[in-house]
Amino acid sequence: MLALVSVLAGMAVASEDVDRSVWTPPLAPAPLVADGEPRRAGTPEILYVNFDGGVLHSGCGNEAHYNCSTLANTFDGYVGPFTGNDTQRISILQATRKAVADFGIRVVVERPPMDVPYTMVMYGDLGPQSFAGLAPYIDCEDVHKNDTSFCAAFDTSNTGSTVILQEAAHTWGLEHVDEEFDVMNPFKSSGIHQNFLDQCEPIVANTDLQPTPGSCNIVHTRFCDTGHQNSWQELLYLFGGPIPDTTAPTLDLTSPIDGETFVLPTTIPLSGDISDDLDPQFYHIEVFRGDQLAYEGDEIGLDLLLENPPAGDYELRVVISDEAGNLAEDTVAFAILAEGSELPDDEDEPAADDDESGGCRVNGRGRQRWALLAVLGLAWPRRRTTRP
Repeated sequence: MLALVSVLAGMAVASEDVDRSVWTPPLAPAPLVADGEPRRAGTPEILYVNFDGGVLHSGCGNEAHYNCSTLANTFDGYVGPFTGNDTQRISILQATRKAVADFGIRVVVERPPMDVPYTMVMYGDLGPQSFAGLAPYIDCEDVHKNDTSFCAAFDTSNTGSTVILQEAAHTWGLEHVDEEFDVMNPFKSSGIHQNFLDQCEPIVANTDLQPTPGSCNIVHTRFCDTGHQNSWQELLYLFGGPIPDTTAPTLDLTSPIDGETFVLPTTIPLSGDISDDLDPQFYHIEVFRGDQLAYEGDEIGLDLLLENPPAGDYELRVVISDEAGNLAEDTVAFAILAEGSELPDDEDEPAADDDESGGCRVNGRGRQRWALLAVLGLAWPRRRTTRP
């Protein structure tokens, strides 16, 4: 039986009983402020999905930069981190990015700088709550900037991403609608894929799907009759079209060290630091020895193993591309000597024999063996999460 998630006027309530329907009062519009200015149409937005949790502060509005929330007391002042694995985290992130790919919304998991405006959804352990997501209000025209809302720690990307987006969208002025395939529908199911739809749909007040005239008609009626909402058109109006990713990643190979020498038998880590403005994401990784492709795969990082290759001199070129096709590369040269050979004096590491950490050993570093993929005499075990 599919778990049902009912989003109740800003609250998403999880239930194992698919026949359960719970009613709550409609979510109130954001309070009026004397100096409040509507979002300038077509202004891009950053959506920060906070998987790390944190202490919440009250008495300072819903200011994301400072973890301020008018709902702080609801969570006893704390949201715990998401404890899922890397695969779950990146799947949720990718599903969220895909759902807003038509708009000027950039989804990140690293907190932006203090001088950059953003919307934050805290995704994690909400404590002993019955709901799965919560927003502070419906913010017509996105007058209140830097809002904070909440999503429980769903393991699945379909449910997790749609609750993230529904709670964020409430803080941008979108309301619930009676259309099961729209993100703004008050019901969620892992078996239904929802998007922001380009069609006018009736606005509803609760999970009884009771029609309501709506609170944000100053925007709704740009595209639909009163009491209806076109979520796709409204997001396009608020944030403009998609923002191309033109920033290339960087790659810095950290192992092996350029010029390093190894003696067989040996297992050599091929690893490096990858950074990008849209980390984490999957990178297409290619490893070349000369003109020959030795490895190809999609990974969230570079952390491979070269196990007992033939003796000889090696120069490897690693090329990565991010999901937008932006490229980066780095090279490393090293030598492998036949079994029984002696390392040059400056590379000998006698202390390695004293390491009692267990596992496979590479110049004294403990390493775990993984299943091998042998290509052109090179064995490349995967050590990081790969694309599902």
